[in-house]
Amino acid sequence: MNFVERDYRYMKKIPDDLLTTKDLVDDTFKMINENPNCFYNLYIACNGKVVGTRDERYINSNPIGREWYDLAISRGDLVITNPYEDIITKEKVITISKKIKDTNNCVVGLDIKQSEINSILNQMVREEESIAAGFILNREGVFVGHTNEIFIGKTIFDQSIDKQELIAPYIEDLLMKESGKIDFDNIGFPYSLIYHETKSEWHVVYVVDKAVMSTATNEYSKRLMITYILCVVLLNIVILVYYTKRQKAIRLQKRAEHAEKELRKYKEDLEVMVETKTEKIKIQSEKLKTLNIAIIDNLADIVEFRDLESGQHIKRIKRFTYILAKKVTELYPEYKIDEEKIDLLCNASALHDIGKIGISDSILLKPGKLTKEEFEEMKTHTIIGDNLVLRILENYDKYLAKIGHEICRYHHERFDGRGYPDGLKGDAIPICAQIVGIVDVYDALIEKRVYKEAFSHERAIQMINDGECGIFSPKLLHCLNLVEDEFYNISKMYE
Repeated sequence: MNFVERDYRYMKKIPDDLLTTKDLVDDTFKMINENPNCFYNLYIACNGKVVGTRDERYINSNPIGREWYDLAISRGDLVITNPYEDIITKEKVITISKKIKDTNNCVVGLDIKQSEINSILNQMVREEESIAAGFILNREGVFVGHTNEIFIGKTIFDQSIDKQELIAPYIEDLLMKESGKIDFDNIGFPYSLIYHETKSEWHVVYVVDKAVMSTATNEYSKRLMITYILCVVLLNIVILVYYTKRQKAIRLQKRAEHAEKELRKYKEDLEVMVETKTEKIKIQSEKLKTLNIAIIDNLADIVEFRDLESGQHIKRIKRFTYILAKKVTELYPEYKIDEEKIDLLCNASALHDIGKIGISDSILLKPGKLTKEEFEEMKTHTIIGDNLVLRILENYDKYLAKIGHEICRYHHERFDGRGYPDGLKGDAIPICAQIVGIVDVYDALIEKRVYKEAFSHERAIQMINDGECGIFSPKLLHCLNLVEDEFYNISKMYE
């Protein structure tokens, strides 16, 4: 018998004192049945297989490796996937899923048809003459809906997208701000963008004709997302219902037969459990550390591949950072950099230029001096990198994400306040960013790039001391001069 229907029938028999839970069940199935075009599949997965679904074809299919299942397990929170092709129907869908509370690997999922999203978008365009087009972005910049279906699944960073060069300076606003309006008056473009963030953290964006723009456009985005907000509410109701009734049934069935046995085993099992849990925590901690390093190294490799830097660049940056951080710790304990923080600092240093993946090739690989406008765009790699690191590492290690954020955003700040992007001055610049900033300059000087030849070690040290590459902290310069021989040895080792 269908898993969900079976439990639904069980709950129909509950006493009147649990009427609230019964009402939740009734409301859940009523909402599903009243909206078949949107909520066309509801399912629950446990122990590596789908155990309950409205569509029997999915029963016993393996959810492991599927984004909606794996992310829900790892995050323990609500997940909204990018558009993908359903394994049974071959239709494009978006899945909203969530891990069921207090279970190891049980996830409930709800599918939304991609065609339904586009249908609502196109209806809005037809009904309002001022709207020329519309699209929906998730937090990663992926198009989860678009009036032109060829863009579904692409990202707003894609250079091939029509008018992408006009949108590029406003991408951060579109993804991070709650709502707003973008005009292109300075270039005479006859359309504006109006965007609005929904409760699902999607952004609905309309391309509107400024000559006939309606003041009600923002309201359309709210109407458009009612269906998807309803999905999120519905999913949480399903989880609550499932968890409540299953736990009640298990308790009633197992309590009497296992109580005496568990009491006898409690004392000896407690010792084993504590020992096992402790060991698991140690293993998971090591796995997390290894995972963090792997994620960082892979991201750093992407940047190296794009700007054609030497494969040794990241290795040198890590070694230089370690040596300089050790000397700073030795001479200036007021910075409070312990051994654990040095390790995190060295690993996070590899991400200092991750934001370059958002810079166009024409600027990143230009063999000559950048124009003022090109340099302004290049400077945005600090902000792009900051946003990427926070978004990627926040789910794995919040402390590592904090250090990565400081390094990515502030490694081009200078002690006299003439750096970028925020013009921080003195020790307002985090010490980890100061350390990575000075070793990054040293490595850039001694390495050949598309726009310059390599300088010698001696000339690089002299240029840094003379302030030719910006002003650095006197304390860090003192430490650099004390370890310059070690820097030279490393530069030759990884040449």
